[in-house]
Amino acid sequence: MEVSAHRAFQMLKSLAYVRLSASPEEAKAAEVLKNACVEAGVDVHIEEFNVACGKINHAKLVVTAPYKKEYAVSGFERALSTPEGGLDAEFYYAEDLQEVHLKNCKGKIVMVNGLRRDDYKKLMKAGPAAILTFSGSVLDRESETDLGIKKLRETMTEPFGHAIALNMRAKDAAEIVRRGAKEMHIELDSECYDGVSRNVCAVIEGSKYPDEIVSFGAHFDSVHFSTGVYDNISGSVILVELMRYFAAHKPARTLKFNWYGSEEQGLLGSKAWVKAHEDELEKHVLMINVDVAAPTLGVNIAPVLGTEKTVGYVDALMKEIGVGCKVSMDIYSSDCVPFADNGVPAINLCRFGAPGANFIHDRRDNLKSGYLDENALGITLKQALHLAKRVVNAEVFPIERKISDEIKEKVDKYLFKKD
Repeated sequence: MEVSAHRAFQMLKSLAYVRLSASPEEAKAAEVLKNACVEAGVDVHIEEFNVACGKINHAKLVVTAPYKKEYAVSGFERALSTPEGGLDAEFYYAEDLQEVHLKNCKGKIVMVNGLRRDDYKKLMKAGPAAILTFSGSVLDRESETDLGIKKLRETMTEPFGHAIALNMRAKDAAEIVRRGAKEMHIELDSECYDGVSRNVCAVIEGSKYPDEIVSFGAHFDSVHFSTGVYDNISGSVILVELMRYFAAHKPARTLKFNWYGSEEQGLLGSKAWVKAHEDELEKHVLMINVDVAAPTLGVNIAPVLGTEKTVGYVDALMKEIGVGCKVSMDIYSSDCVPFADNGVPAINLCRFGAPGANFIHDRRDNLKSGYLDENALGITLKQALHLAKRVVNAEVFPIERKISDEIKEKVDKYLFKKD
């Protein structure tokens, strides 16, 4: 059996629905991926893991002075609820949380331009009554966009505590600042619970070097409002094609194919897999990750979490098949990170959409938007197969099992091991 971009794209179409972390739709997609492995005669199973989830029952925001108007808001999943009857407090726009802003936050409903982990840490020390963020663009039309739903991840709440937090549209955020909002009433009814997510795990034993493992990964979950065909069913179906190929052409080394759930919640699937398989990681010689592919207008990139020698090797392989690809030694925010954190070098294969043809984490990441096609998907599939065949069947494994100090430092920072 040979790989087929057409077959992969047809499978992509069958999985073009929202697949939130720990949702029934994510479970449904996992079964589809598992069945593809079964049909290819490959050993496969599903590994479940717990995910901290949240549900918002009610969210409300009303500016009460100097004018009165209600604005649409969403609550952060896993945020604190307001007291019964809601919360009334002064409003303050703290922009980018410089020192001059932070001293004015205590006891107020504080709006910020963004909420990264460092921002959250500063805010929690400053003692606001609640946190308000905004998403989208001031040019967005409500009929064409969705009000973003965010989450207070454990990387924020475990070290710094929980907060009341809401999100609104950028257009509305601009209006309340422009009109000089001074006081607000907010309500938030939030529930926290543990959900179950899953990884689909397949293995093909090596015929010559079974104790050397090459790991392939792609995540198959999506975010709210998004079918995630670009991010990242495209990568998932490419992995299915690779699995089918090596099921028919037995590899010299052992191959592990993992389709990860809950990547969009902070790489939770790959983190869970690495933790569960810690004892075997010393046998892993490389991780190949595919995350985003198929935009008609785009550019191919390959961030490498390893060494400069690996960068040169991958660059040469791409030139062999005549594919333009920007190969660099850099971190990439995807399921490669937990492997690099455990000393396993990783290569990411991605095709980023060009400006105006790159829709991610919103309703436009769908097939109707018309910015994806099977020929473009075939570019990344071609790259992945060529790389895989060369490394998997090499007489001596061509990539050193080493992570450069530069990448180690970036991984540590990404995982908040260093502030």
